[in-house]
Amino acid sequence: MKYRSKAIALLAPLSLALSIVTPTAQAADEEAIKEIIKEKYVDELDEETLNQDVSTILDGLDPYSTYFTKDEFQSFKDSLNQNMVGIGVSLSKEKDSIILQKVFPETPASEAGLSAGDVLISVDGTLVADKSVSETIELLKGVTSSTFDVTVKPPEGQQKTVSVTRRNIQLPSITSERLGGNIGYVQLHTFAEDTGKELQQAASKYEDVEHWIIDVQNNPGGYVSAAREVVGAFPNVPTALIAEYRDATITYAAQKQDKQLTEPISLLINENSASASEIVAGALQDYDAATLYGETTYGKGLLQELMVLPDESALKLTTARFFTPQHNPIQSEGITPDIQTEEPLTKAHLDALNDQYSYKTFEEDTVPASKTFEINVSMATSKKAILDSIHLFELGHKEVDFTLTSSDNDTFLLNPTKNLQTGKDYMLMIHPGWKSKNGVASEKGVMQPIDIEA
Repeated sequence: MKYRSKAIALLAPLSLALSIVTPTAQAADEEAIKEIIKEKYVDELDEETLNQDVSTILDGLDPYSTYFTKDEFQSFKDSLNQNMVGIGVSLSKEKDSIILQKVFPETPASEAGLSAGDVLISVDGTLVADKSVSETIELLKGVTSSTFDVTVKPPEGQQKTVSVTRRNIQLPSITSERLGGNIGYVQLHTFAEDTGKELQQAASKYEDVEHWIIDVQNNPGGYVSAAREVVGAFPNVPTALIAEYRDATITYAAQKQDKQLTEPISLLINENSASASEIVAGALQDYDAATLYGETTYGKGLLQELMVLPDESALKLTTARFFTPQHNPIQSEGITPDIQTEEPLTKAHLDALNDQYSYKTFEEDTVPASKTFEINVSMATSKKAILDSIHLFELGHKEVDFTLTSSDNDTFLLNPTKNLQTGKDYMLMIHPGWKSKNGVASEKGVMQPIDIEA
């Protein structure tokens, strides 16, 4: 028996917060599915509605309730757990451009020479500037071993077109790195089965950082259990969400984790942060456990259950509305950031530095991309003594490699090994503690914000 099913939209904001249950029905027939809908749907349905065929019933419910064939269900689970046929990139939308936000190692994209920061121009001849992130992802997905052309414009250099071959890849649900200034950055791409474990691994890897930036921008959601585990990694956040079912209201506790992400915490959100992302954002905001940066989230506060049927097809059905721990609505409302900004990572990184270091901070300096920076110090010293105290990095990113030369004992020339990127914000920091030629240790640090002119 076939039912008309709605398109799978896992990588679009129409994703979900879900759990999986197995009903006792013995066959995936029309009447069995109707009975599940009658008993479990979030709102009571009238007999006239229930007398229609299953496809018509589902079409008349919310956008997230649907029926999956066996193959569709497997594809859905694979996508949720970051197992997919593609090229291995994550995307972001910046003004009128689609940007390769991350290129995962050992994937077709990395092997073809694509890099994070590249502007994506076209996919197999289709221009993407006016497309959304989710629409562009659909262009990149396809059949295993299929080859297509991708045109990109690197931050430096000429536009280029490369040939890329799709293959089945397993991507992590979390990526992490240490940002300049000893800031831990964790990006959650989805809420998959292993997300809680991967977050614990990141927390252990960077346990010495002074500040955490957690990024759920463009994260469409996933398993409620994973969201509860993520919330449980933050101190003093006992509750993850409240769910209102048709006949009961249940408060779901955070699942406390062994490794805690100590405060201060910054959480990045945007209009494509949906569902399970909003569970995390709402819980951290309600308990003042993080400062939220970015844009109001998508506003998807409906919870689905995946009910696996005996023939391995599945029914994804909305069974509850969920709220933040303080019972603030999410559906159609979203989570409003504490700090509204179009550049949440840059802003959060800068604020973290200012909170962490009580250094003298100069006014932002606008310089050309090829700038050589002259550093004047108050005490005569050597390059060897001061080198480890000097740091240059793009806000929201790692440190920039540079060479340091000295013209005399109190003047040094810092030359980045590559031109800095136009339109980007950088920070030049000099930590205290370096010693003069007389053995006197410096007591004050400095920070120089830098904007690279277009």
